[in-house]
Amino acid sequence: MYESFENFRELYNLIRDEHEMPLYGRVIAPWIESNSHSREWLHAFAYRPGSPIPPAGNADLWGLYALSRVNDALILAFQGDRTETSGPKYKPEISLADYLSFAESLGLKRVEQPLFSSFHHEIVAVEESADEDRPVMLVSTLWPCLMLGDMMFSRAGVRVSGGRQFISKQAAESSTLYWTFWRNNRPVSDLSHGWGSNSQWRTDFRRDYQIGGELYYNADGQHDLRKPFARSEDRDGLSQEERTELLVNRCFIVTKRPHTDLWPFDDTFRTA
Repeated sequence: MYESFENFRELYNLIRDEHEMPLYGRVIAPWIESNSHSREWLHAFAYRPGSPIPPAGNADLWGLYALSRVNDALILAFQGDRTETSGPKYKPEISLADYLSFAESLGLKRVEQPLFSSFHHEIVAVEESADEDRPVMLVSTLWPCLMLGDMMFSRAGVRVSGGRQFISKQAAESSTLYWTFWRNNRPVSDLSHGWGSNSQWRTDFRRDYQIGGELYYNADGQHDLRKPFARSEDRDGLSQEERTELLVNRCFIVTKRPHTDLWPFDDTFRTA
């Protein structure tokens, strides 16, 4: 497993360092051809039995995280030009078709959810409705939702519309997106930030699952948000509803309050 982690890290560096086109033909396709063992590990992980969540060790979570870093780099192609002032400017030249070919070659499956779902969709842009009570609705999809077996690997990036009772344009577009290494259009935070070149890769991947009719958010978290908690247990000063909003959406979509330096990483939640 450690070998797969290193191989995904190698692919990330190859993608970042490649300045000649086409990216898919020069870098990604040859890597896929020479890394069948990484594909086999992902396939085995996708079908690993659980009760109901499959077990995962540190090496598993580090490998999935390394692959998520590859994914974060590739989907920059579908986000427009960088609007954040900090961090490197980078936009890979890859088509949606080639991106999907890469994902599917690893056993990731495209899932289309026609109704807005925080489990399946990452909000990129919001059209505020004049009707304040209008629920959130999908307008368009910028990049697809990918799952590995029952586990969410990458939510679809979407434009949505909705009334202010359900979504705030400012919060949904601009609040910090947690469990995320890189976006061109908003602040992000994950547990790799601030660590050195080697230590940052020992970051656990957040696991969300759709099993039967239940959704599991951050299945490896220890603080169950379905249960009451003492104010002393919440270092961020958030209500239980605000913590749940942050966990489920990975950002605020309604709450208008300071959104940096929060700590949702230990929280978990399940819905039927």
